[in-house]
Amino acid sequence: MVTEGLTVMDSLLPRLLSPSPGEVQDCVALLMSEVQNQCEELVDALIKDPQRDQYLAAMCRFLHTANVRLCSNVAYILGTAAEDPGVAVMLVNLAEKATDWDLLGRLGAMLLWDDAESVMNAAGALGTLAENSHGRRWILSSPDSDFIIENITKLLDSPSDWTASNCALVFARISMCQEGCARLLEHPKSDMILQKIISSLHVDEAGCGLNAAFTLGRLCDTDTGRRRVLELEEADNMISALEAMMSGGDAGGSRNACFALTCLATSQAGHHHVLKSQHFPQVLETLCRLLQSPEQDSCWFAAITVKGISKFPSGVLRLRQHPTLESILKKMAASPTAGDELLQEVEATLRSLQRLPQPGPPTAKILESGSVMVAWKEYRPPSGLTVTYSLYDGDQLLYCGPSFSYVIPHCKPGRHHLKVVMETEGDCSPASPLTPVTVEEPLPSCPTDFQVLGRTATKVKLSWSPPAASSTGIRYVVYREDILVETTSDLSCIVGGLAPSTSYTFSVCSCNSRGHSPRVSLVSRTMDRGDHAPDRLTVYVAGRSEMFITWEGPKDPVGRFFNYELSMNGKSVYLGTERSYTARRLTPSTEYTCTVCAITSEGRFESRPVTKRTARDEYSNLNKNQTGGSRHTASSPTAETTDQSEKPPRTEPSRRSSLTKSQSVRLVMSRQTGKSKRDNKVLSTRTRRDSVTSWTAESNDSPTTNQSSPTKPPSPSDITPGQTSKKPLQKESGKCPEQTENNYEKKPELRNPADVSPKLAKQVPLKTPDVCAQSAQSSLSPDTRKPQSALGFRLTPIASLCSLEPEYLMRNSRAKTESELLRPNQEGPLQPILLQEWPRALDKDRCATHKKALQPVRGTGA
Repeated sequence: MVTEGLTVMDSLLPRLLSPSPGEVQDCVALLMSEVQNQCEELVDALIKDPQRDQYLAAMCRFLHTANVRLCSNVAYILGTAAEDPGVAVMLVNLAEKATDWDLLGRLGAMLLWDDAESVMNAAGALGTLAENSHGRRWILSSPDSDFIIENITKLLDSPSDWTASNCALVFARISMCQEGCARLLEHPKSDMILQKIISSLHVDEAGCGLNAAFTLGRLCDTDTGRRRVLELEEADNMISALEAMMSGGDAGGSRNACFALTCLATSQAGHHHVLKSQHFPQVLETLCRLLQSPEQDSCWFAAITVKGISKFPSGVLRLRQHPTLESILKKMAASPTAGDELLQEVEATLRSLQRLPQPGPPTAKILESGSVMVAWKEYRPPSGLTVTYSLYDGDQLLYCGPSFSYVIPHCKPGRHHLKVVMETEGDCSPASPLTPVTVEEPLPSCPTDFQVLGRTATKVKLSWSPPAASSTGIRYVVYREDILVETTSDLSCIVGGLAPSTSYTFSVCSCNSRGHSPRVSLVSRTMDRGDHAPDRLTVYVAGRSEMFITWEGPKDPVGRFFNYELSMNGKSVYLGTERSYTARRLTPSTEYTCTVCAITSEGRFESRPVTKRTARDEYSNLNKNQTGGSRHTASSPTAETTDQSEKPPRTEPSRRSSLTKSQSVRLVMSRQTGKSKRDNKVLSTRTRRDSVTSWTAESNDSPTTNQSSPTKPPSPSDITPGQTSKKPLQKESGKCPEQTENNYEKKPELRNPADVSPKLAKQVPLKTPDVCAQSAQSSLSPDTRKPQSALGFRLTPIASLCSLEPEYLMRNSRAKTESELLRPNQEGPLQPILLQEWPRALDKDRCATHKKALQPVRGTGA
């Protein structure tokens, strides 16, 4: 019987304090039935009744009894009453202060009971207490929290859907805070918790899948949870399970599945995992259907999921590939019934899917170097796709890349039309408006790396590199000092016509149609000519009509050698690779200036000139003197005086000039002549064959004019080896045998000195030791054809005495003097000295005289 003015709850709650266990059990059973129908009345009664703390504490004590039914009913009543936040706070506060009972520990222990209803009610009560932040903090801070989480995990695959749903609800409520997610992920059996949550993703009436999807979404919303989930093998089946929940028809399950999928796709790895799934096309189709759902909440969750997929460029590309998604989003954006929150998500997705717009016209700036700087505005698409810019000059592609500026190097003069096109993967923007640019040809810059590549005595080879900002059509002007040398388009130049051992300033500049660049200069010195020209040019006078010339190779050859060219008096007489030459048929008593030029790939290099005079033709005077006058012996002073007075005046300078000390007498071949033992004062009368001495002479330009002037004694340099001034010349006893090889002729011998014409003895007087050489006879073919003298002898020039071949003139890489070429035979006619006899002949000559032999002049001019 209920008292008037009191409700059923007001009459039942005091009975909870009865000391009778039976009455208490009956009261709990009545409250159980009333709570299922009138839960709000119980909440109001507890809040208004001053003894509410005693009532709640009494029910918590009932959980510690052994009566399973009583414990199950009390757990249900407490869980239902705790759905009110005020009641939940009062209950948690009492539990924290209680010392004789432990509400959280007792509910956790009930999870292990065999009674399914008791387990379900205990799990429901824990879920209700964890709904608000105060209850979650109380549960997570309890020492029994890990024990409770482990038992809840085991019940997720309970055969009772409601028990599993209540356990999933506990995890869903705990994961609503960051501390709860961290406690789940840091649990010793966190992998098992995640596996159980993923396996609970399914459509069911009790709502287990709904709560599991929410828990999964909350855990994937953290980096650690997302990474841990993707590491599981069950992650491959997770996308298909979520897609089934989205399309299962349950609105709550569909929304939570969209939420879990969105949280998973927030990272690059999770996004990639969603897109690579083979069920992703079905996911897109389900999302398109949800976007067209009449329920705003379902549309909103689907729009959030589509927006999450479009967060990364790869997702944008996949969404663009769907045939109807963009049109659906545009239709939703234009719908007047769409809520503001929904419109925000839809418009954000459309911005990500937006195609590239037309870029603005580029700007161009002409630089001083002739290049053109082109720039355009950078565009960053909301999709996050990388933009590639293409710069065109008309239809010609100039640049393609991610930069939003470009320098056109060496832009050709003329008018250009520039435009820009933007491109992303799968998209291309319209071309920008054209920007016209007119480019004039700029002044070129200076050449670089100006240097000397090589130099000779007369040439310098220069090289340079193009200017740093060079363009086509550039030519280069080379100067020597301020003199224009060459204009070329090459990068090198050879400047010739230079003087040896001279410093020059060379410069080069670039030029085009507009003008010249500044000059770049350097100073270089040519090399000495003698370093590249043949060296040690030596000329040997071999007689009236022959000269023997030798030379050596250059000290510093340059280029590839071709030939030597010998010139005499400016006329080329020899071209070849030998380093010696015999010049024949020369004019007697004539000066010849010789030069040798080395011809190489680098040019011609000429040696210093050497001038020598051929021997005087003495036998032209003999022919004149044989035509008149009386014969006198050389021993008669009177006859000698008379004969000298009878000589024509014109012959005296010529004769005297051949006997003076100032002339360099070079003996080619000598015969022994008789001399008086009276200190050579009186010479015995000889025939021309026995007394005529032959010599070669290089005449100076200052011959003596007075024949009667005393003759100076000979100097040591005037006497050649093989003659002496102390010993009288002995009469030859042998005869000159006929030699065909050297063109010697056999001459008749005069036995009686009286038969010799006095005139002939007078022609070649041997007055002083200076004239101690006798004229040799030779039978060279050019001379044998000359007319005979009055005595029947042929006049024999000294150049025909023997055939002077180079091997007789050269020994140890140098030519010998004329006296060394032939040695006189004391007992017989003249004999050429062979190479194997040369050392013995030299020794004999050294013994015959202590005078130093006359040495040839090398490499100097006349």
